[in-house]
Amino acid sequence: MADRPPAPGRLAIAQAFLNTNDLESHTDELSTPERLDAWLCEHELCVPGELTADDVAWTISVREALRDLLEAHHSTPPREPATGVLEKAAEEGKLVTRFSADGTSSLHAASPGLAGALGEILGIVYTAMADGTWYRLKVCQRDSCRWAFYDHSKNRSSSWCSMASCGNKEKAAAYRRRHAHA
Repeated sequence: MADRPPAPGRLAIAQAFLNTNDLESHTDELSTPERLDAWLCEHELCVPGELTADDVAWTISVREALRDLLEAHHSTPPREPATGVLEKAAEEGKLVTRFSADGTSSLHAASPGLAGALGEILGIVYTAMADGTWYRLKVCQRDSCRWAFYDHSKNRSSSWCSMASCGNKEKAAAYRRRHAHA
């Protein structure tokens, strides 16, 4: 979607997870148990056993709760249900702290299956919050897009996934609204 470089390190996995739903093309990479399984395996989060339609629905609710949480980076507080969904997914994932020889730490899921895979994604988010990179991951402010992008700008002021597409469309729409009464 966007022409920006991805988020650094493992945060790129969380970004890819958020971008499994393309609102503009109406495609969702997680729309079936088979597609969810393929996406998880592609990102080294394979789960044993068969996934169900309920697993798909839960995964999508976690993804959209994360997207809502990103809205807070644009001064919009996350909705209460979003934080509840994320807390439940973190609890089910049984996140534990792992320490590295280089003196860093991160959270990882101790649960097996889908709960563990989603827990790993939330562990990535938590670690990114701790190291400050999470706050550069944003969601495009264009309602019909909402693509997750990493803000590499110096002043962290980007609002759109791409100035060439969403930024220009939003600026043109704002101009038309301002001059509609002329």
